[in-house]
Amino acid sequence: MKEKGLLLGIDIGGGGIKIAAFDTEGHLIDIAMEPIDLSLTSAGWAEYWPYDWVKKIKCCMKRIKETINDTEVLSIGLSNMCPSLVAMNMSGEPIRPAILYLDTRSWREALDIQKLKPMDSFMSESGNRVAAGTISGTSMRWLKDNEPDNYRSTKVFGHANTYIAKVLTDNFGMDYSNASLTGLFDQVNTMDWSAALCEIYGVDIDKLPELKPSYQLIGHLNEQGAQILGLTEGIPVVMGGADSACSAFAAGIIEEGDIFETSGTSNVLTVCCTKPCLESRFLNRNHVVPQRWLGGGAMVAAGAAFRWVRDVLGFTENYVAGLSGLDVYNILCEEAACSKPGAGGVIFLPYMSGERSPIWDPNARGVFFGLNLKSTKNDLIRAVLEGGIYGLKANLEIAEVLLKKDVNSITVAGKGCNNPFLNQLKADITCKELRVLKFKETAVMGAALLGGVAVGVYKDCRDATRALVKDYETYVPDYRNKDVYKAYYNLYKHLYPSLKDHFRELKEISSMCY
Repeated sequence: MKEKGLLLGIDIGGGGIKIAAFDTEGHLIDIAMEPIDLSLTSAGWAEYWPYDWVKKIKCCMKRIKETINDTEVLSIGLSNMCPSLVAMNMSGEPIRPAILYLDTRSWREALDIQKLKPMDSFMSESGNRVAAGTISGTSMRWLKDNEPDNYRSTKVFGHANTYIAKVLTDNFGMDYSNASLTGLFDQVNTMDWSAALCEIYGVDIDKLPELKPSYQLIGHLNEQGAQILGLTEGIPVVMGGADSACSAFAAGIIEEGDIFETSGTSNVLTVCCTKPCLESRFLNRNHVVPQRWLGGGAMVAAGAAFRWVRDVLGFTENYVAGLSGLDVYNILCEEAACSKPGAGGVIFLPYMSGERSPIWDPNARGVFFGLNLKSTKNDLIRAVLEGGIYGLKANLEIAEVLLKKDVNSITVAGKGCNNPFLNQLKADITCKELRVLKFKETAVMGAALLGGVAVGVYKDCRDATRALVKDYETYVPDYRNKDVYKAYYNLYKHLYPSLKDHFRELKEISSMCY
């Protein structure tokens, strides 16, 4: 192991920017966070200016610098929400706001691309279906069709870590875990950009960056990066990876059959495999660990739906939280706990920005089903929480088919598992034991660990995960309400098929109003 020092991780997430410093044994030294408010300018659009990522990174580092000495920093690793499409000129300057994974504006382009090949053909090469926003190639095509001047001006299409790497090191790059969700990368056969897929999507292959393993250096901190971070020039910067893959790595999810959930703005159930996953109901990508792949039951906005509750229904709770210093989400969970299992007969479909796994429908929308004159706000809050967990349960059933075995326990991390009531609710509905990591910011930890691998602190990725001590809180299912949740879950599963055509009709009507 290399000399003692600090490993720095930077995570560009859907809810905010996080920067954390760890020692080489994985102990947290300091962490700073800055929230992000996404720009939802039109129905189905989700954007953010990359310049603001840099501003918030700078703010976080000012606080971190109060704790660390820059001479102690051995490396810097990157993690990002994925996809997070940034169109850049040759200098790395963004041409327009980034188009994020919540964004479904490219649904028409996705439909046009889908008509050109059978889905099985896309799956056998890219490993994924064509999906608006979730696969950034459809957003590239949208730019070409709708903002042709911006498309022509784009020299490099990347995700958030591509942009930040360019800012910090002057070098463009993209790792395999991010490339897997462009739709333009062959993760099954060649592990390279596919000229055939680029032609089908209508995207110029020369606009795609050089591919790098997540644990490899993209460069060294340049003068601009040193000024932003308040650090010394020359510190190694590692390419890093997609947030869910970095999270899985930090949680030790590196062997066949390991299963993990990240709970935040979106919720992703991740299964580790030793060969490419080709489950069409899942997102499938390369792991940040070599020779490993991840199948992901990725829900778009289960956590964002709870944030919607906070913003739309939680005026009083926000006010109380501001006065008391309590967490507003903990207050909302206390109120949800006052509602009975089944939320007073109300079922919530958590499709607030379309949905990925398992239904893959950008037209799907959130629904409260079963409202009655006795329904309370507490029922609505609980219904939103239960609906997100019903979605997790649906993805768990697919994971068990993929693994050909029952799953007994799930490792969980992320800001969405900070509340004991919510964790217990998840255990009760899924009937699985939950092992909740006490340190929940695993994406930024995974980024930092990848930096440690790159500079030789750890021999390899497995050595990095072995070096960490993982503390868990365990939640065991309470089976007293098993039959109630089973009945509501079965009804939940039947609601979407009944509404599917009406969602599409609503999309067509709504498009005339914007």
